[in-house]
Amino acid sequence: MVDAALIEKMKCNIPPLAEFRDNIEILEVKEPGYVHFTMDIPASLGNYRGGIHGGTGYFIGEIGCGFATYSFGVNNVCNSATVNFFKAVPCCKVDVETEPLHKGRSTAVIRVTTREAATGKMLFQSTHNMFLLGPLKDDE
Repeated sequence: MVDAALIEKMKCNIPPLAEFRDNIEILEVKEPGYVHFTMDIPASLGNYRGGIHGGTGYFIGEIGCGFATYSFGVNNVCNSATVNFFKAVPCCKVDVETEPLHKGRSTAVIRVTTREAATGKMLFQSTHNMFLLGPLKDDE
């Protein structure tokens, strides 16, 4: 299990806007790289049809892969990413899980799966290639 101090450091990956900070909750870090969190997606992050905007889907993956690599205790930046969209739904609460596919000395590959919380249906899945910048420091 990951300690509360590391979870607080992981939260630095959430933009400071209230619609993000107030709607993302880290539920569990099973082990480094495996992070489970939820997000209530407000209508302000939807598209003109009221569904979850594709950019919001990418954003959720970006937040998730950052959480996963921070849980390894390393600073990081995304090098590249792909996202696949499976189902369009109105803005809602989503359930997100990360899974490391590779973790080396300088790179990691993280898969982020996002599901509709109410139904468990997969909405989108992204894969992120992360560049690892070195260990987190106490003052970060």
